[in-house]
Amino acid sequence: MGLFMGVPIGFTALIALNLSLPGPAFLRVVLAVAVGAGASWLFGRWIAARHREMFRPAPQVEDALRKDLADGRVLVRRYEAEAVVKAAADRSRFVSACYFVKLTDGPVALLVGPHLEEAEFQGEFPATAFEIASGESSLFVLSVKRTGERLTPVRTRAPLSDGEWEEIGDDDGENEGVPLAWAEIVERAARNPLTHKELEKLEAERPADPIRPK
Repeated sequence: MGLFMGVPIGFTALIALNLSLPGPAFLRVVLAVAVGAGASWLFGRWIAARHREMFRPAPQVEDALRKDLADGRVLVRRYEAEAVVKAAADRSRFVSACYFVKLTDGPVALLVGPHLEEAEFQGEFPATAFEIASGESSLFVLSVKRTGERLTPVRTRAPLSDGEWEEIGDDDGENEGVPLAWAEIVERAARNPLTHKELEKLEAERPADPIRPK
């Protein structure tokens, strides 16, 4: 981004110097390059600062993260699952993919978060047994680890509607005790399948396979 900004500024500076500054041509070129390089450096620093600020956690989360690091304490949640229904991410509303997980001991958990999408891509989720480790104070997810067999979702449905989020409650990224029976969750998934176009879009959004050393 800095280069894209610096090049046109350098050319503009060269034109202005040619019109206003007498003397050797190479001197005007050197000055124009210096102006363009300076603009590129400043703009690059500004973009980098904005990027860091955009992904910076809220102050209260930062405080909790510092406490986690100081205490060195991690909370590990362990799940044993029978089946999973996946609801696709809604990128237009910045909602990650979410997973209805039918637990072996009865209830249904709703798990949401980009860490789960990354774990699915890496083959660590969903599974018949898995662990989610997070900071004890911040609840910032550190890892998702598969401890059982891989589990393919029984259905992958369209993103949840606003009405469904209101019905389920969206105030917790790891909400157990979803107020829906498993049969209802599967039936709604059947009524709201992903279209072929949406499936192609999801496939295009998947990151490329990482290059791994042999």
